[in-house]
Amino acid sequence: MFEFPLDGSYNARGIGAETAPWLVRSAALDGLTVDGERALRERGVDLVIDLREPSEHRTRRHSLTVRSLPVYGEHPPASGRIESIYLDLIRDRGPELAAAVIAIAEHPGTAVVHCTAGKDRTGLVIALTRLAAGERREDVIDDYARSELSVRPARRALVSEQLDALGLAAEARADAERLHLDSPTEALVSALDLVEEQGGASAYLLRHGARPEHLAALARRASAIVLPLAARTAASPLATDPEPAR
Repeated sequence: MFEFPLDGSYNARGIGAETAPWLVRSAALDGLTVDGERALRERGVDLVIDLREPSEHRTRRHSLTVRSLPVYGEHPPASGRIESIYLDLIRDRGPELAAAVIAIAEHPGTAVVHCTAGKDRTGLVIALTRLAAGERREDVIDDYARSELSVRPARRALVSEQLDALGLAAEARADAERLHLDSPTEALVSALDLVEEQGGASAYLLRHGARPEHLAALARRASAIVLPLAARTAASPLATDPEPAR
């Protein structure tokens, strides 16, 4: 796992080789600049998986192909305890989480996954993907925990303004700040413990729509040297035509 600057966004990390990661994550990409898009394309990224709701979308400045796969099904929560929200997502939004993982598995190139801050919805999708691919749980948790180092400075002022408007009591406000700005390991650990109670990441994904060949594709992707895009496209039995850029 490695971090890299992404002009027009933040919280960007790649999984795998620095020059050819098999998976990339970031915050929202609506404001991605020409230099930011180049940074993604240089790392082989040719698909964006956007986990946000339609109400969160803004005008895009980039030309990458986008697949919109909303997770919440409604506007994201403005307040609440991060642990409870993650557990609710694992319990109630399994098909939506699995759909994003399936999109990663079926795509022959490298996808970048994002939501708004790139830590909550993105964190769960990336965690399920990496665990199903056979990567170590401690590495997945360490990756997740790094998000707050980028998210807090990038979003502190905006979140403060938004929470001022809600007029929350002190304890509720502290929970909301933690929800919007932090990536506490205990939040992901509790979510992954719930996944383990259901048989682990692979069993969870299979229960919610993935097929064994999707899991096999992820395992190959995580363990292999990433091929050039043309070779990956030719070799992938799961390749599907993505949505055109909008």
